[in-house]
Amino acid sequence: MSSKKKKQKKGADEVVKIGLKKSMGFTGGLLINVLIVYLVVKVFSFSFDFAYSVFGDSSKEPASREYIIIEIPADSSALDIGKALEDGGVIENKYAFVLKVKLKGYGPMIIPGKYGLSPSMSLQEILNIICRLEEEE
Repeated sequence: MSSKKKKQKKGADEVVKIGLKKSMGFTGGLLINVLIVYLVVKVFSFSFDFAYSVFGDSSKEPASREYIIIEIPADSSALDIGKALEDGGVIENKYAFVLKVKLKGYGPMIIPGKYGLSPSMSLQEILNIICRLEEEE
């Protein structure tokens, strides 16, 4: 091979390498951007679901006819009560329960005892029962 052809081949190889580096950079950047968009959507979705469970009037299982006995000891915190409700299958998210208790100021109003609660009840209905409140919205 002549030196001129070797230089041309070497130049072509360098152009290919540069092109591959650029395409790898583009692909890597695209992948990172897609992952960022995915994470943003997931965080938004989680935030919306959490806010809906706190402020919405939904229940875990609207068609359920099952009642579960939940005991609330005298020294229970809102988180302890939320955990008992979540473990009993009455609510989906103990943190949504705690936030609703804090926002509405129900903490000191919760009365210890045993309660028959259903997964078909909303958080507000559960709070009305365990605080022994009249109908409240």
